[in-house]
Amino acid sequence: MIHIIPEPKNMTIHQGAGSFPFSAETALVNSVLPQAAIADFQSFLRQNFHFELIQSEGTTRLLLTRTEEGDPEAYRIEVSEQEICISSAGEAGLFYALQTLRQILLTGGCNIPSLSIDDAPLYHYRGFMLDVGRYFYPVEDIKHFLDLMAVHKLNIFHWHLTEDQGWRVEIKKYPRLTEFGSKRSHTNFGFRPHSGFYTQEDIREVVAYAHSKYIKVIPEIDMPGHMQAAIACYPELSCFDRSLPVATHWGVKHDILCAGKESTYSFIFDVLDELIPLFPDGYFHLGGDEVVKMRWQLCPHCQALMKKTGLQDEEELQQFFMSRVSRYLKEKGVTSMMWNWDSVEATEWLDRDIVWQMCGMPPNTQAEITAGRRMVNSVSFPYYLDLPYGWFNLQATYENTPEIPHIDEASAKNLLGLEAPLWTEYVPSMKKADYCTYPRLGAIAEIAWTAPKNRSWAHFQQKLEDYYRLLSVYGVEHPATLKQAMPGALRAKGYSLWFNRRQLHWAGLHNLIDDAKVKKSVRKQHR
Repeated sequence: MIHIIPEPKNMTIHQGAGSFPFSAETALVNSVLPQAAIADFQSFLRQNFHFELIQSEGTTRLLLTRTEEGDPEAYRIEVSEQEICISSAGEAGLFYALQTLRQILLTGGCNIPSLSIDDAPLYHYRGFMLDVGRYFYPVEDIKHFLDLMAVHKLNIFHWHLTEDQGWRVEIKKYPRLTEFGSKRSHTNFGFRPHSGFYTQEDIREVVAYAHSKYIKVIPEIDMPGHMQAAIACYPELSCFDRSLPVATHWGVKHDILCAGKESTYSFIFDVLDELIPLFPDGYFHLGGDEVVKMRWQLCPHCQALMKKTGLQDEEELQQFFMSRVSRYLKEKGVTSMMWNWDSVEATEWLDRDIVWQMCGMPPNTQAEITAGRRMVNSVSFPYYLDLPYGWFNLQATYENTPEIPHIDEASAKNLLGLEAPLWTEYVPSMKKADYCTYPRLGAIAEIAWTAPKNRSWAHFQQKLEDYYRLLSVYGVEHPATLKQAMPGALRAKGYSLWFNRRQLHWAGLHNLIDDAKVKKSVRKQHR
């Protein structure tokens, strides 16, 4: 039995037509796929089958060819007794075909039955997000994630680079961002100091590695909230120039970038100017989530800007802020993205070209997508990988329908695809990351690639044994077992209690006390 995740569009095994003996005598005939992709496939063969393909004539051959027309991510595999012919209109399609061939070899062995596969993705945006702001993951770990993304035929790596708890990317004009902002005094696991950041050379290395696997990289600098690490370095970025530490524990912080100071926008544009050349894939994520606006309500700079521009409230001020940054990126040929966490019914101040990443589905979702706003589905249930399986088990994830309800066919095209975020508030290690991510990512990858008519929970379950074997080949050591991913009532309750316990801290009380201090200070200034 041949098991492939994500499930191909069409696969036919030609009974009685013989098989292809994949061996060291098989010649690789290639003039269309870059050497890096070929070397990667040869490395896979050496590690798992102890041979590689020859470059001269052999008794059998693996042929890679390009077609003139078609979806560049689609591919066809035709296996006969003498030849495996792989064809696609694009390099990405050929690369995905080789990923499929890897799974065929691992699940069925080197005697491949005569078969035909015609395959193409359901969505062309198939993403995975890694939050490195809470816990830093070094470059080799990032490459590990990219390797696994390629196996799952995912093509977007969303890199969440900044948080209240850490600024993780070098900005030469603002060295304190990494000298000071990349470090915090302790963590919520082990209460140990934590630090780390990526140099600009590290960024170039990761982006090049991703591109070798036909993965685009979308950076995220979260703003105007989730910026305490930056404010700790440059207090003038906040409304009241407050001296703050880099945050240690989680929770929504109330000190955010000042939207009323022109110097704030100068800082943002400087940061973007350094990062845009490092990320050439045409998208930049601006965050925009969980923006507590209490400081803006008290800030004379923000209130003056609102009066000057005719903004009615602080919700419109955020739309103004996000749109101004978006327009700056647009002038550079870059499309902006943001979380739709704080979206409101009226969005006349919000740039229509900003792509919404859906962490929820507020009432205006249908109206926005119908009006032409493009979206990516990352609704927390079921796509947040860090949430416990007791809240949303593997079957519930697999059987979720990603489409936005009550929209017409034309508007449905504005749903670009899916993305699975791995937030790392409670994911301090690769061991925990493996447990949270797999096998859930396999289910999400199949949702993103495979049309609903070709998906079956029963069949997916049948494939899991081979899927776990595939994961082990790629160095995943601690995935959730099926029992853990499909917990009974008692186990699910235990998962929930553990997760909720981890969220119990003094952040809420601290925010109340801190808000009172700010209000008192403002009142003193206005006496």
